[in-house]
Amino acid sequence: MAVKKKKELGWQELVDLPEIKIKKIKAKIDTGANLATLHARNLRVRKKEGIKFIYFDIPPLPGKKKNRVRKGELLGYRRIKSSDGLIEKRPYIKTAMKLDGIVKKIEITLTDRTNMDFHMLVGRKALGKRWLVDPSKSFKSTQKKNK
Repeated sequence: MAVKKKKELGWQELVDLPEIKIKKIKAKIDTGANLATLHARNLRVRKKEGIKFIYFDIPPLPGKKKNRVRKGELLGYRRIKSSDGLIEKRPYIKTAMKLDGIVKKIEITLTDRTNMDFHMLVGRKALGKRWLVDPSKSFKSTQKKNK
């Protein structure tokens, strides 16, 4: 049986979240984190036809002032231990992630990452067994900036 060669990622990569209209977000590939996390503020839960949705604000595009509103189906809450050791209950959604030209559905928790260097973390569960991470490299993905 042939062994599939794993693709390589750097410790930071550009990621698209096409279902929630987020393109080229600079994400930290964090093998110390279990789940993916997205910077989101002003979280609001609304029920529509029996389904709970979570609406959230993401930062404005460069040169703009207005936050952008996104939404996803609220699947529940996860207890997450943050980098400072505190336990936080975070809402999570499931959406498509495009990384290295590959699209896959992932769970993403939503939290305010205002004071963090990266607005998105991609954890082990989102990576699966498809990639290896080279912490000495950045932007190894074949995803082109102007696609």
